[in-house]
Amino acid sequence: DHAIEKGEIVVYYQPVIRTLTNEVCGMEALVRWEDPVKGIIMPNILIETLEDVQMIYKLDTYVIELVCRDYEMARQRNEELVPISVNLSRLDFELCNIFQIVDDTVRRHGVPKNMIHVEITESVFTRDPNFIKKYIREFHEAGYEVWMDDFGSGYSSLNTMKDYDFDVIKIDMLFLRSFNIKAKNIIISIVSMAKRIGIRT
Repeated sequence: DHAIEKGEIVVYYQPVIRTLTNEVCGMEALVRWEDPVKGIIMPNILIETLEDVQMIYKLDTYVIELVCRDYEMARQRNEELVPISVNLSRLDFELCNIFQIVDDTVRRHGVPKNMIHVEITESVFTRDPNFIKKYIREFHEAGYEVWMDDFGSGYSSLNTMKDYDFDVIKIDMLFLRSFNIKAKNIIISIVSMAKRIGIRT
C-alpha cells in the first residue's frame, strides 16, 4: 500500500514484435517495484510474495490503472498507439471481481476495449474450469482479447487449448533457453496446431 501511495510501483512496456513484418504490434506491461532503499524489486520476488499473502490483486488492479492512465495520456499527446497486454494472477479471479475492475478502469479512462489484452497464466486452469470459462467469456463478450501466457510451462495439456477460447497463446520461454532440434520441432507443431484452430502465437 505504501509503495502504491508513494508511486514506487512502475510499469515498463516491453514491445511485442510481429516476426513476419518486424513491426511493433503491441506492448506488454511489466511491473517493477522501485524501492528507494532496496532498489528495483523484480517481479519473481514481488509477485510470488504477494500471492503468498493473497494481496496480488492490489498490485494487478493498480497496474491496470497505470496502463489505462498511460494510454489516455499518450492519446492526448497524439502518440502512435498499440494494444497493451496486462497480466492477471490466478488469485485475482478468486479475491476480487477482476473483470469488473478491468472494465470499469478501461471505461473511466476512455480506452477502447480492443486496445487492452488480458493475459492469463496457465496455472489459472488448475482451478474449477467452469469458473475460469465464465471470466474468459465475460472478457470476450465485452470486447477484450484473452491471451494464455506461459503455454507449456508445466500445467498445460492439449485440453487447455481445446476447452478454452484464446486469441493468442504465448509459448513458454523455457522452450527457447535450450533450443535444440527437439524443442524447435515442438514449437513448429504448437504454432501449426494453434493456427489450425484460429489462435495466434
